[in-house]
Amino acid sequence: MYGLKRPVYWALAAFFFALAMIGVVLPGIPTTPFLLLMCYFLIRVSPSLHAKAMEWPVVGGPLRDWRDQGGVRRRTKLTACIMVTLLVGATLLLGTLAIKSKLAILLVAIYGVSVVARLPTVK
Repeated sequence: MYGLKRPVYWALAAFFFALAMIGVVLPGIPTTPFLLLMCYFLIRVSPSLHAKAMEWPVVGGPLRDWRDQGGVRRRTKLTACIMVTLLVGATLLLGTLAIKSKLAILLVAIYGVSVVARLPTVK
């Protein structure tokens, strides 16, 4: 790939990677879709770096599961739901936010957990 497309794809891969890493620590921001988008752009500009990304200890497994089987492992789904519950619960209980803000956070968390729960499960 040459011309303007290459640096744009590099930038998009980096952007989606950054969003995915933010999603690792912030409930309500998905991780997997951003990693999939990162892979989409990365494989077009650097197949070798894409191959390395598929082997990363933390995200490589879920990426391979999605690529090869079209779904997410039950343990990954359970971990995601537990983390969202713990982090959102702590935010709601310990935070000094207005009731409307807490309700908005709770609704986003419920939506996020429902999305994770509906993803296809693989073994």
